[in-house]
Amino acid sequence: MSLTAFSVGSASSPGQAVPAIAVVGYANCGKTTLICRLLTLANSQGLRVAAVKHSHKALEPEPAGKDTWRFRQAGAQTVVLAGPGLLQVNHTLKADPPLSMVLAALPQDLDLIFIEGYKHSDLPKLVFISPAAASLSGLSNIIAYISDTPIETRLPVFSREAAAAILAFLLSWRQC
Repeated sequence: MSLTAFSVGSASSPGQAVPAIAVVGYANCGKTTLICRLLTLANSQGLRVAAVKHSHKALEPEPAGKDTWRFRQAGAQTVVLAGPGLLQVNHTLKADPPLSMVLAALPQDLDLIFIEGYKHSDLPKLVFISPAAASLSGLSNIIAYISDTPIETRLPVFSREAAAAILAFLLSWRQC
């Protein structure tokens, strides 16, 4: 079994298969911190990585009154902010974008994509488990758990502090 590979790129440019992994769990369990550690480690190994944050809440990408906010308020469906070292593209949509659309917006030269959220997708998942939290039932494609206490499972279990071991696991998993 391997990480799910998604084709990234536009419909006119089919793209290449890139392994994507979802990191899921309850609010404030450490998902963002772990993803940041994984990004730092992967980058130090010369890997090209991306991070995607999915939110179930409505988002306001720029402060009210700023130029890009004003463009959106005036009716622009897409607003681009470009400057030294940054290209930010914001699309205004009527609904939550499907994962396929999000992945298609990413560059084609990535080695690994870390996704915080999309817990009900078909993505392979690292799942944070806490004895104090209720079970995350109904999740598919769990490949490993993150827990600071022992749990009974046939799947690998990593401490939230074991970012190097988690990345090594993901890289070897990707090769399968």
